[in-house]
Amino acid sequence: MKKPARQQTRKIGAANNQQSKAKLFFAPSPEKIIFGLFLFWAVVSVKFYRGMDASPPQKQNQPQPQQHQEPQQQQPQQQQPQQQQEQPNTFSRRELDAALESAGIPVNPNAKVNVNANNDNINNGDHETFPDHYMTFSTACSESQNWQSFLVFYYAHKVQQPGYVIRIASGCSDQQKAELIKIHETVISKLSPNFSVHFTPNFSKISGDNYKYYNKPFGLQHWLEHGLEYEKNKDKLEDAIIMILDPDMILLRPLTYDFTDSNVLIHASKRGEPKIKKVVHGQPWACLYAFGDGPFRVDKKYVFAEHKDSPALRATRDEQINNYPGGPPYMATGRDMFAIVQTWCELVPRVHHVYEHLLGEMYGWSLAAAHLNLPHVLARFMVSAVEITDGEGWPLIDALGDDEICDYSTLREKEDKLPYVMHYCQNYWLGKWFLGKYRLDSDFLKCEKPLLLEPPDDIGKQYDFYIKPGGNPYGTKEKLHHHSIKREQFMICGMIKRLNDAATWYKEQTCEPGTANLEKSFIFHYSLDPNNNEGGEKKAKW
Repeated sequence: MKKPARQQTRKIGAANNQQSKAKLFFAPSPEKIIFGLFLFWAVVSVKFYRGMDASPPQKQNQPQPQQHQEPQQQQPQQQQPQQQQEQPNTFSRRELDAALESAGIPVNPNAKVNVNANNDNINNGDHETFPDHYMTFSTACSESQNWQSFLVFYYAHKVQQPGYVIRIASGCSDQQKAELIKIHETVISKLSPNFSVHFTPNFSKISGDNYKYYNKPFGLQHWLEHGLEYEKNKDKLEDAIIMILDPDMILLRPLTYDFTDSNVLIHASKRGEPKIKKVVHGQPWACLYAFGDGPFRVDKKYVFAEHKDSPALRATRDEQINNYPGGPPYMATGRDMFAIVQTWCELVPRVHHVYEHLLGEMYGWSLAAAHLNLPHVLARFMVSAVEITDGEGWPLIDALGDDEICDYSTLREKEDKLPYVMHYCQNYWLGKWFLGKYRLDSDFLKCEKPLLLEPPDDIGKQYDFYIKPGGNPYGTKEKLHHHSIKREQFMICGMIKRLNDAATWYKEQTCEPGTANLEKSFIFHYSLDPNNNEGGEKKAKW
């Protein structure tokens, strides 16, 4: 390690047998203090005006303007654009020490000194560095979860998501592990060297029954302990940002800890909007979900039998409905995430014992956060269920122009109009146009499979009804509410175009030249004609 400038000066003085003169020279005096402050001001001025002359650094999350960005051209250094942004007007410790030492002003070599000519320091004067980001999602090892996982990675690359993206795969056989490792080495690594897979045991039967959603909390705990080795590296990781998404989520824009200048819609509570619109210690964020105070209506005496004085038992009504009904994306600092996950794993089997239904693991998260007295900032990060009138990011979609609904673009000026996440967990229909993950063949990425037929941009004006692929009787026309039409159109257009974009790139990497079927022809009915119902229901290979 380089020695402070003062120690280097003393070493030179000793070598020349001039220690006494050196001490006399470094004795502080008013004249030397004034001279040192003048020299310090000169260094600051020079660095500031150099920073003004320099061309501004490229924004870290600026996507490429073309619609089909070739992942293999992405260079590794793009994974840390934030480091490039912090350079131009930031002074080194050595420069500041040298300026002060020249006037004999004592310097503490252990002091934290951060000076920025843009005067944008926060956190009590310390320069805020962009924290490491870890985006995780939990899966099984099925073929359907494989293509969903690929979409997570592909669109994390597409929007230039900073940091690391980790698939936590639970319960894979040896053959499945080998196949996933090969895919990551030969395909996913071309998207980013920071994309990886972490394997865990199958936790679905830890309480005697078969609850597959146990893999989410316990898989994350396994990754924190054995992948990140959090406790061993706590000093480095406690300030990192850790996120949890679902595998059926696609990023529409980069998701980071800082929402200062974001159009994100924040759910109101009596606590008010956060003073700092960032993920910080003691302030986790999550997406607002529509289950309200459901977690607090389970048998809390049983859930907290070992914690009879839990803060969760004292949560106010407002906190129960406005600070804790959250779900993926979950976002927290490493310190808070580790604490929540440990408590989550303790409580979720007890929650499942008294609530054996869908969302039980999410109830467990809410109660774990309440037990730790970590009320969340709840935001409308995603769009998912078109019929939800309040609670998702649909107002952003409703505000789009008719010519923008089916516009699949990576341009930043378009991206900023959108929510952060498209969560395709529902069925979406308009006329006979349809998108539903359970009716898409799970092997649709194979070379011989066609791409999906893309709808015209005006389908929202053509239909005010839908026909279910599995309707009973098949062919029944069901009326759509007028406010849903635009939303259905957005999900159908957006998902089909994104599926085609991702599948095209995947096939280019994995298929022999000339063998990839890139014909856009697959539909979820035998005919798109609402009056032609021949063939009946079209089933998927799942």
